[in-house]
Amino acid sequence: MAGFQKGHEKMGGRAKGVRNKNTEMKDNLRNFMLENFEAFQASFRKLSDRDRCNIYLRAAEFVMPKISAIKFEEAKNANSAVELLRITAGYKEEE
Repeated sequence: MAGFQKGHEKMGGRAKGVRNKNTEMKDNLRNFMLENFEAFQASFRKLSDRDRCNIYLRAAEFVMPKISAIKFEEAKNANSAVELLRITAGYKEEE
């Protein structure tokens, strides 16, 4: 068999228009959270400062992107920390 052939009939998979179960679950969870937000806020205010901070930080992960290490192809060729900083900062020496 030569792999995919143009004009080949689709077999299996989800039928067109049928929602993904994962999307449906996310929608249900989102609705639940919106409907119970006031109760959550009331409970949140009653927590200790430590617990409130822990929940705040954990919840923040879902609304703010985490900062990840930036990958630089050129950086692996750096011979020193100074050279690595120059590469990552985009610094170019005058010639």
